[in-house]
Amino acid sequence: MYFVLAIWSMLQSCRFLFYVCFCLLLLCMGTHAYGQENTSLVRGADTLAIKSLLKKADGTPNPDSAIAVFDQALQLSKAANYADGAFTALIHKSIKYYEKGDYTNIRKCCVEALQWSEKTREQDATAQCYNNMGNAYLGEGDYISASTYYYKALDQPKKTQQSSPEMRAGIYNNLGLVNIRLGQPDKALSYFLQAADIARKSNLDYQLSNALANAGEYYNSVHKPDSALKCFNEIMQIGQKSGNVEQIAQANDELGKTFIETGDYQDAVHDLQLAISQSENRFPYIAADASYSLGDALCHTGQYKEAEAILLATLKETREHNFKDNYMICYSKLIDVYKATAQYKKALNYTDSLAIWKDSLTSFEKASAINQMEIKYRTAEKDKQIVQNQLVIAQQQSKLVKKNIWIASIAGSIILLSIILISVFLNSSQKQRLQAEQIKTLQQENTISILKGVVQGEDKERGRLARELHDGIGGMLSAAMMRMMSIRHEKEEITRMPAYIESMNLLDEMGDEIRKTAHNLMPEVLLKQSLPEAIRTYCNFLEKSKTLHIDFQAFGVFDKISQKNKLNIYRIVQELLKNITQHANATNALLQLLVNDQLLTITIEDDGKGFNAEEIRKGIGLHNLQTRVDSMFGHFTIESGADKGTSVYIEFDMQKMIADETI
Repeated sequence: MYFVLAIWSMLQSCRFLFYVCFCLLLLCMGTHAYGQENTSLVRGADTLAIKSLLKKADGTPNPDSAIAVFDQALQLSKAANYADGAFTALIHKSIKYYEKGDYTNIRKCCVEALQWSEKTREQDATAQCYNNMGNAYLGEGDYISASTYYYKALDQPKKTQQSSPEMRAGIYNNLGLVNIRLGQPDKALSYFLQAADIARKSNLDYQLSNALANAGEYYNSVHKPDSALKCFNEIMQIGQKSGNVEQIAQANDELGKTFIETGDYQDAVHDLQLAISQSENRFPYIAADASYSLGDALCHTGQYKEAEAILLATLKETREHNFKDNYMICYSKLIDVYKATAQYKKALNYTDSLAIWKDSLTSFEKASAINQMEIKYRTAEKDKQIVQNQLVIAQQQSKLVKKNIWIASIAGSIILLSIILISVFLNSSQKQRLQAEQIKTLQQENTISILKGVVQGEDKERGRLARELHDGIGGMLSAAMMRMMSIRHEKEEITRMPAYIESMNLLDEMGDEIRKTAHNLMPEVLLKQSLPEAIRTYCNFLEKSKTLHIDFQAFGVFDKISQKNKLNIYRIVQELLKNITQHANATNALLQLLVNDQLLTITIEDDGKGFNAEEIRKGIGLHNLQTRVDSMFGHFTIESGADKGTSVYIEFDMQKMIADETI
């Protein structure tokens, strides 16, 4: 009896739910009709005048004049509550601000456009706002913020079930540019090729030109000029066919840079001058790009004064338009000019500026943040796919239950539904566990890869600075010494002058310091000696100060360690000993290296003043040491205390090191 009453109660509840749903449906229909009525009122406004203004602004080449017309269209659209007109005016205004390099006003336009994006019929409206905001941050060199908005833009069409090929191609192209700036060209090329494929399938000339230009620049960077020329000639064909001056100027710019790569400098000068004349006062970013390339071409032909004048003017233009990506290129070209004309002081000044700028753009934190962002995006994509599959399964099950509800008993239906829900739950839980494990593995691999890149980048920069010191400044000192000696031969009485003797002694000391610094930056001793011998040589060098005695011990065979990891171990020991000599006030130190089939260990102890290990770990003093150890799959511990000295123990798995070297 109770079972029958329960069934009757469930049926009454279903009937009640049916009535509620029917009422909600009527309410929604009424709301939709009301919305249509309001839309008709909006259409009653003078939208033709707004559309005419928008068309006029799009055809106005001068950015400031176009922005003024867009403002008129925006005010009329706001007065008529015309969402399509207001959104279009704001988005197109942001594009004109991009041509001017005014990134702050780009963001202001996009923030205001977001308020109209839900009301407009424009496809991918919200995605357009996010993409343009990403462009603003990309132009300023803030790659973390740029990537954040690009991924938001890429994710937005999936939420609304709408996706235009123009938007997808543009976002993929922009993500490629971010990866180029971060020194990840292979990943960037994959984005450029995706963008080009989408653009070709949909006959999108503008997006195709951008993707081809960026892919061509990649091919130039890996010394494949033939592939680059194919890309740039295709851009020229697209521009000439449509009469698009921007695309033609861009093609001439890229062709000129490619001719520099192939050594055809006269052709390069011709095409780059064309690009500048076609883009000047209209497309400043193309003009700036072509100008520093023209300076490079003139430098190759020996026209250094002309090259210097163009590069300095371009650097000034770059600062005025805030084209931060072009700073490094201008610095590099000016360094080449000043080296060729023996203006070493100016070359050194720009070298320092270049090093500072590189550090600010390609730090480990930025690259790590970008890659973590991409992992989150890919993970979210997988989660959405799982949810969609589950929704499809649930809908099919619901239809099956409704179809058979009059045939099967209510009790059987409840049992069947319970079994299905349990199986779906178990399947979902298993997928989530597997996905969590995959994400963890991917994050670990990505972190190790980034650490290796940071260490290799530091070593390359050390080598470059060592060569600059030895070959550049060292050569200049040698020339100065020779000049001083020639003066001595001309006037022997000068050798008795104290100022002359002090100058010669000072030059000798400077030469010694430069050689020591170059040696510390890139120890050539590793190429001539084994790892223990190289470290012993460094210890002997430190002991010359007679303030620290180092007891160095090495046990085992070090031949299995690659040259790359030998350099890393040498750097680790160098960093530890440097900390002792600079901070510990120690008189004795013990350094021990031990290798067996399983482990490589480094132990170093001193009798110095010690420190609070927990406070030091929170600082940045041990950051480089931590980076190198992590990149070699190792770990280390520090034990120290006030007036108790310091003990450091580092351990590496030899099997992991050898396996990683073979990849």
